[in-house]
Amino acid sequence: MVDELFDPSITHCEELTHGFSGAKKYVLYAGNVPKYVLKVYGMGRAERRKEEFELLQRHVDNQVTCPKPVKFGSNEEHQVCYMILAYLDGTGGDKAIPGRSAEEQYLLGVLAGKELRKIHLVSPSVPFDWYGKRKEKYRRKREECRKAGLTFYRQELIEPYIEDHFHMLKESSVSFQHDDFHPQNMIVNNDGAVSIIDFDSFDWGDPWEEFFKLPKYTIQVSISFARGQINGYFNGIIPETFWPKYNLFVALNQHASQLGGLAYGNLAYVQERTRYIIDTHDFRHNGAPAWFVNE
Repeated sequence: MVDELFDPSITHCEELTHGFSGAKKYVLYAGNVPKYVLKVYGMGRAERRKEEFELLQRHVDNQVTCPKPVKFGSNEEHQVCYMILAYLDGTGGDKAIPGRSAEEQYLLGVLAGKELRKIHLVSPSVPFDWYGKRKEKYRRKREECRKAGLTFYRQELIEPYIEDHFHMLKESSVSFQHDDFHPQNMIVNNDGAVSIIDFDSFDWGDPWEEFFKLPKYTIQVSISFARGQINGYFNGIIPETFWPKYNLFVALNQHASQLGGLAYGNLAYVQERTRYIIDTHDFRHNGAPAWFVNE
């Protein structure tokens, strides 16, 4: 399927089965040495995947530690498109981070935050009304929850909070969003660097929206890492406007989370996580969450 001439040293491949990507993934080997990752998608996703491939090159140019794009192509016979990326040696962040000291976890988070800051250097080539698009997305998710009969803890607090604070997004800058930035999509390299992988879900929007993933996926791995990520992103100086917007993005995600829980059959877990998130976030005074303040 893939033109073997792109690197004749390749001898064999092994399928990667972990993760939640919609791609089929394979590690390509030269003898015993892993050299590339091959990601295969249906042809209907070719345009977006080609855009992702080109954006990855922009991230590499901006010195983001991420997989270097090597080749993009398609195969009409099999109706697939594919991208080949340089292999990154190391261990997945969700496995590598918890076994380290709190200080090491924090420093890895700082590195991840600095990588995220570089990821946000890329802007859309054509400006668009992100504020209007984000507001419509929220209203759509809220309506989908209503139709599905989904409710969640303190919903009567969260929905008015969103309506009262949505105006903060009118002046948002719009940048590239990884949109799935958490330890499972990171590699802790053998030299101690943190590499960012799996850009499949990329989007465009307010760069600070990325941080709502912290209470969903990151603090369960390491609160020290999560704190480091924020401090690393801002180089230790967190703007006063950050926490109010962070809280808004956390609130905005709750309807989508319930829908995801229903779709993936883990609604009870999601609703318990929702309770924890709402109880530990400061939606009354717009300060930092308890996990950031109290560690």
